[in-house]
Amino acid sequence: MSTVDPPADQPEEPPVPAPGNVYSGNTSHGPTAFGDHNTINQVNYGSVPPTHSSDVLLSKALETLADEVAVRRQRDEERSGVLSRPLPVRWAATEVAEASMGEVTWSSLGLTPAQPPTGGLDDLADLLTHRLPHRRLVILGAAGSGRTVLVTRLVSTLLKERLPGQPVPVLLPAGTWNPGKQLLRDWMAEQLAGDYPHLRASVPLSGPRKRLFGSRRRRTLAAYLVDRNLVLPVIQGLDMIGDGLREETMNALHELGSTVPLVVTSLVAPYRRAVESAERGLSRAAVVEVLPLAFADIRGYFAPEGVNSRWGQTFLDLDADPEAPLTRALRTPLLVWLARTTYAGAAADPRELCDRVRFPDQAAVENHLLDGLVSVAYPPQPTPARRRDTDETWHPDDARSWLRFLARHLRDTDTHEIAWWQLHRTMRFLRPAQYAVTNLLFWASVWLVHGNLIVTVLFAAVTTPVAVSERLRTRLGFVPATPIHRVQVSGRRLRHLLRTTSVRLMLASLLAGSGVVLWYLSGDSLPGIIGGLGLMASAVVVPVWSLHRHRVNDPSREIVIAEDPARADNPLATLRADRRSVLAPAGALLVAGVTLALLFGGGLRSPVAYMLAFAIGWVGYGAWTEYAIARAVLAMRGRLPWRTMAFLRDAAERGVLRQVGAVYQFRHPRLRDRLAADPPAPPRPDHLAPR
Repeated sequence: MSTVDPPADQPEEPPVPAPGNVYSGNTSHGPTAFGDHNTINQVNYGSVPPTHSSDVLLSKALETLADEVAVRRQRDEERSGVLSRPLPVRWAATEVAEASMGEVTWSSLGLTPAQPPTGGLDDLADLLTHRLPHRRLVILGAAGSGRTVLVTRLVSTLLKERLPGQPVPVLLPAGTWNPGKQLLRDWMAEQLAGDYPHLRASVPLSGPRKRLFGSRRRRTLAAYLVDRNLVLPVIQGLDMIGDGLREETMNALHELGSTVPLVVTSLVAPYRRAVESAERGLSRAAVVEVLPLAFADIRGYFAPEGVNSRWGQTFLDLDADPEAPLTRALRTPLLVWLARTTYAGAAADPRELCDRVRFPDQAAVENHLLDGLVSVAYPPQPTPARRRDTDETWHPDDARSWLRFLARHLRDTDTHEIAWWQLHRTMRFLRPAQYAVTNLLFWASVWLVHGNLIVTVLFAAVTTPVAVSERLRTRLGFVPATPIHRVQVSGRRLRHLLRTTSVRLMLASLLAGSGVVLWYLSGDSLPGIIGGLGLMASAVVVPVWSLHRHRVNDPSREIVIAEDPARADNPLATLRADRRSVLAPAGALLVAGVTLALLFGGGLRSPVAYMLAFAIGWVGYGAWTEYAIARAVLAMRGRLPWRTMAFLRDAAERGVLRQVGAVYQFRHPRLRDRLAADPPAPPRPDHLAPR
């Protein structure tokens, strides 16, 4: 594996042998490179431990990481049942996989094209470690095809075959990475430090660098292990990254280095689009695809003891009817798992699935099994060994009701994406009511300053229809290009915003003051009153019109900038970013109002009321405010839980939903339609295995 030169503020590392020198047996230094394949040498610290302090620290951290990853993998497999009864998932270098390799060919990887590799769970580890020179692999598959099972077993096998000093395979969920904002190595180090606390420790500098830089510059153990390629990243679910980041994702993977070991899993279509967007495949990486299950493997999985079982009798019926819908439905590991879990009880008879009258086609069988997915994911009484941290948070009946509501919302809006900034669309009256109340509160705050009720009512009557009508707002250009925003602050932007805002405020004050003076001097004359009202109205219209006309150069757009949902990190990150973009400017306005009142005297009423009005307007039209109101209304009506985002995130962890960028989707498209159609609740099995 190619080495990385340490930065100037890091301790000296022992020299790394050049590729081509083969080391065997014991060594007094840390991981080294060997062979023409540029991988990590199998180092044994049995009798001669490392002598450098930095090597000792890194070696201990590396082996501790390997132990913790192994323990976590074993617990996850035991809880899901994969360890005791692994699904017979198979893979192969199919035509679809070869087309996704881009310019990479099997010949360039040292394999014979006439004999494309294929195999099962254990064969994939052999392909990665012994047949692929650079240990770079992409695993593709359809939804529910068994990619999770395959990659979980791959990590477990790599850990068992790993020798001290070799890289540690670690599963990393791609949904937490935004390649447009964070380097791949930085994200890997952040994930490791968050999941494994011992890697958060800082590595102090030593020698002359410590005297030169002091103790301020430190790096975590996680960063050291990542930079030295001692972590084999298994990036799971590349399709979870937003569609707008496809090209950046592929470029970031290329920048990692073509000789760095890497494993990536993804759905087929998103990965193909990413390759097409970047116009190249992942360099020096083989691509394989998960195959549908074979009938013989399915039989061996359900009835290993032969016909002397309920499933054995079921397969006798399938032998008499080879084209039965059940046979085709069980080609997907997701449905195999559901079938096994749903009919785990002694009283359940899987032979009913062979009934052609009740289940006339494959879709009927799949729908019947998908109906039980919620019950499987939310067991009423999970055993202690299989209990999740949130098992007692959501009642199974409540979870089904909430998911049914979301499915109906997606069906009615003809979409598959659950976006927090679109929850208001479940109630047609919400946005008009919110905008109307915001507009009335704005003018009520202005009324606190000048005290003229007639003028306030006049302006409120004119502006409220614009606030309520989406058509008018669209024509006037008051609809943002994207609903969510984030704050991006710098000194230059703040100074620019202060200058332009001051000019607009001075212009508005001049017009408003002129209107008041004209009205006062004119007495009761109608032309004077009309002229005064016109000048006061222009105090609002002219700055707003100027802001709308020059909105491209508006400096506030450089501070609170639009966030493209397709390029966003994850749902929770976008929610927090938009909340900051709503509350931070509003707080700044209130602080500015109080500061002006204290500096120039005259009481707090005038400046604070004006700033309060603008703060109300800013908050009232924010996407986060809209979500907060929608969540509160839906929770009071029992449609969603108060902790909506926590429920959605937990549903994705349970396998009911899946995260794609800043939105969630149902794991299977047909699951949305089944829940939306309000199917009858299936009988709960006696023993339900969570995901």
